[in-house]
Amino acid sequence: MRFAKLTHSVLKELQKMGYNVLIAPANCEDSENITWKAIAVPNVFDWLVALDCEGISGIPFEEPNILVIDEALLNMDDEDLKGSVFIE
Repeated sequence: MRFAKLTHSVLKELQKMGYNVLIAPANCEDSENITWKAIAVPNVFDWLVALDCEGISGIPFEEPNILVIDEALLNMDDEDLKGSVFIE
């Protein structure tokens, strides 16, 4: 178990491990040093729709920060990736 700076290579490593989404608490005060947790969901689109419709917490504005790994790899440069991720 370790924390790793978020980069394309780390995202690819997580993808190989079966993860497809990173989440972080909504109340993260330091957006430059956000701590992500990798999760695997069966279908990212369905999960995002369910999250939007039902919410995770049931409390407005308490949904987590979300980073879809595929989208980040396609649309973000390393310098745009912020924070670190916990890798088991």
